[in-house]
Amino acid sequence: MRLILFKRKPGKLENEILSLIDEAARLIKQSKYVVAFTGAGMSVDSGLPLYNHWNNFDPHILDINYFRQNPAEVWQEFKKSFLTIYPQAKPNRAHLLLKEMQDQRLIRGIISVNIDDLHQKAGSTNVHNVCGQINGSVCQNCAHKFNIQEISFEHLPPTCSECGGILKPDILFWGDLVPDPEYKLGMKEANRAKLMIIIGTSGTIMPAGVIPMFAKYRRHVSIIEINIQPTVYTSQITDIFIPLPAAEALSLLKQHLLEG
Repeated sequence: MRLILFKRKPGKLENEILSLIDEAARLIKQSKYVVAFTGAGMSVDSGLPLYNHWNNFDPHILDINYFRQNPAEVWQEFKKSFLTIYPQAKPNRAHLLLKEMQDQRLIRGIISVNIDDLHQKAGSTNVHNVCGQINGSVCQNCAHKFNIQEISFEHLPPTCSECGGILKPDILFWGDLVPDPEYKLGMKEANRAKLMIIIGTSGTIMPAGVIPMFAKYRRHVSIIEINIQPTVYTSQITDIFIPLPAAEALSLLKQHLLEG
């Protein structure tokens, strides 16, 4: 059965939305292994930009070929555009609600296309950032990884203390290889899912965006989608579409789960 609701009218919560929340809560209770798949809409209330707002950035900055030719320039822009906002960001209500649901074993794992570490800051475990993390760097020569706080920016580009190779931000650049092993771990988590909850992602970040498709078509899992607007997932794989912001939808879901 497909329960799709495309628009939310102004005013009170419609009976249709409450019915969808109730149906979603029922599916969560019945499912042995629920996995959340989260995106930028999860972190917008923490002051982090949605991906479509990244148009303000020079697209070359996150291109792997441009980085190889101009690592110092990329690092300079990376410091200015990313390291000034991401490290200071704090988990919002949506992250905390998801963590509470995980504590209650309603959610078992989290796959995120976000490059922030707000799920971890909120206390969640079994989190797989399949596009990498802003607080990491990786040597392009020996593949040794460093926390961003461990490296020196006195001279750009920063270099590896192990071999002297150039360090790169440990996030997915265009044309880059998919982070390993986090992507494989994310796919493994999707393979275990009986139900997946898509939260705040439009499905346009590739190749990570195919993970819910894999879960639906290969594993035949049920899909609950929480997004303020329909996405590429909505008409293709979504069983229940809840047109609400992440925190509002998760709060209602938790309430219905506790009442039941």
